[in-house]
Amino acid sequence: MAIAETSLSPNNWVKIGDNVTSITFQCTSQFPIIIGITTNNVALTSTAPGLVYNQYEGEVKKLVADLSYETSPVYVWAKARTSHGTVVYETP
Repeated sequence: MAIAETSLSPNNWVKIGDNVTSITFQCTSQFPIIIGITTNNVALTSTAPGLVYNQYEGEVKKLVADLSYETSPVYVWAKARTSHGTVVYETP
């Protein structure tokens, strides 16, 4: 596994988990990020709700199903809550 870092904007969802059952990520910016979960490989709408993570918050080997009410979720997306944000996440 490798670690990736991605800058985020509030206007676009960025996929940080592609067909995964668990995920590790952390908000590394002073600005909060939003995490969204889907069952298909299609980004959420810009107004979709999500889970908010503040600086240094995140998850370690968290089951994606535990982050969502969806049945069989496997795609994890991130975006900035305000002007910008940064997320560090584990990649295959």
